[in-house]
Amino acid sequence: MIFKNIVRELYKKYCNQKVSNVFGTKHKQRVLISYITLPFRRKSLSHTNFYEVISAAKIFNELGYVVDVIHYQGRIPKLEKYHVIYGFGDVFKEYFESGLYGKRTIYYGAGMHVCHQNTATLKRVSDVFKEKGVWLTKSARYVDKAWTHQTMLVDGIISLGNEECANTYRKHYAGPVISLPAPFFKTIDAYDLLNNRDEGARKRYLWFGSGGLVHKGLDLCLDFFKNRPDLTLHICGNIESEKDFSSFYSYELYQLPNVFTHGFVKIDSLEFRDILNLCSFIIYPSCSEGGSPSVLTCIGNGALVPVITKDTSISTGNEIVIEDLNVNAIEKSINYSQTLTYAEVLELQEKNLSYVLNKHNQAVYFDKLSISIRSLLSGKV
Repeated sequence: MIFKNIVRELYKKYCNQKVSNVFGTKHKQRVLISYITLPFRRKSLSHTNFYEVISAAKIFNELGYVVDVIHYQGRIPKLEKYHVIYGFGDVFKEYFESGLYGKRTIYYGAGMHVCHQNTATLKRVSDVFKEKGVWLTKSARYVDKAWTHQTMLVDGIISLGNEECANTYRKHYAGPVISLPAPFFKTIDAYDLLNNRDEGARKRYLWFGSGGLVHKGLDLCLDFFKNRPDLTLHICGNIESEKDFSSFYSYELYQLPNVFTHGFVKIDSLEFRDILNLCSFIIYPSCSEGGSPSVLTCIGNGALVPVITKDTSISTGNEIVIEDLNVNAIEKSINYSQTLTYAEVLELQEKNLSYVLNKHNQAVYFDKLSISIRSLLSGKV
């Protein structure tokens, strides 16, 4: 076990090292991307941030920049040689306190403004304590570092998500903020599922998410579904990684006959396809997201109808909105979804699928990111 831990730490250290001159070019200008470095060492479908950072690197290369990439909390190189600093993390504080001038700075906001996110996530934790008498703080999504330099002093902000997300930055920043539709990984032909899904799927809902189970409203879903045995909830996520949550909600997660906890599920697996095929709705009462790729993944691969809060910062025009972060609001939204006929559900599934495939595919993301970066570099926004 000790040896495995050492190997794991060494591999993590290797993955987080700076990646210099990604494309081996001899351009005259140089950009420093501060994000994550792992995508330049191996491929993965585990998170869309792999595609996001690789896309940024390719765009800057096309614009004639030598591209260096560092981990956002990693060692910061000397900044004198860079013409542009892009991404997020410690590098922006370093730059603005260095005495250097003349660099173009672009912040990439992969979620809502940290002030909004931290307030929203801790309010959810507080609400759980008031209702249940237990602190589930490890199931929040609290950001320890505010990194205020990057959301106040930069030349521009690219915000992942719709205007709901972008507006959380505009409250604190007077410069240009460009909203960017989040991408997703397409691994399944959703039309095949749509055309073969049985009518019973109208009674089945999917919660599909990563860490921060209270932040993402899984507790609210469990509180609702335990009193609705006529409906079914499927759960995909690494639930056991949040021990306090999984222990407190162990009955709801593992003993209710209408709740199926699958654990972590790969999106290119047959298991994921089968789960999508069982359901008609994706439910996600999150308090703060940057375009919510997890919801997009379920719509784009499964043609599910989103039952979501506005704070997911997704709007297809055919979603069912959860108006508040409580069980009553979830009950209202789900009750409405159950008034829909089979034909109406099929129509909503097709409309949501079409929207996501056309507005959130990777090509659209790449093109709009390219336009955003070019605009902010030129100062013509």
